[in-house]
Amino acid sequence: MATKPFKRINWGLIPYPKALERMRRLHAARAQDKGRDMFICCEHPHVLTLGRHAEPDNILLNDEELAAKGLTVFKVERGGQVTYHGPGQAVVYLVVSLLRRGLGVRRLVEGITQAVCDAAAEFGVKATGDPERPGAWVGGRKLAAIGLAVRQGVTMHGLALNVSTNLNYFGYIKACGLDAVTTSLAQESGQPPPLPQVHDALCAHLEQELDAPAPAY
Repeated sequence: MATKPFKRINWGLIPYPKALERMRRLHAARAQDKGRDMFICCEHPHVLTLGRHAEPDNILLNDEELAAKGLTVFKVERGGQVTYHGPGQAVVYLVVSLLRRGLGVRRLVEGITQAVCDAAAEFGVKATGDPERPGAWVGGRKLAAIGLAVRQGVTMHGLALNVSTNLNYFGYIKACGLDAVTTSLAQESGQPPPLPQVHDALCAHLEQELDAPAPAY
């Protein structure tokens, strides 16, 4: 039986806790084989999220300083360390049944990474993956973060690609536990593409990658 096409949802600018609650509900339904595999496109107000292995010391501000910057902190079930979400960042959450798609976690991460790099190329930015460091990179500068959770064979969370993001906020954290410079499509290309176009490109390349068979070695 053919796998149904991915469904795309756009939540626009949405507070992180509201998005997290919605995503968890959709995940629970998909884990019961209800609904469809989906990509959720959105953008968040300023927020920091801590993955399962996050070290609090990677947040470089105290509670009072975080409040002054308008930053809230959420500990979530995805892998990885601390990351920042904010306006001008293209977020795509994936609620995908790996069993139904015939995907392993490694193949999934490789597919997401390639999709991000292909989407960036549409806007004149050459990005690559790095097997030692998750995400997408332009030289030594981090362009996109990838962080996933898999429960009952269904994914949650996903990717965050900096488009016209205020990169100063990354100075308040040790992003993903690394001493890495963060960049954006706007900084690399000199002109920020419209966020809806970036979301469209990401979803198109995700569909292509995650419907494709594993590469032969």
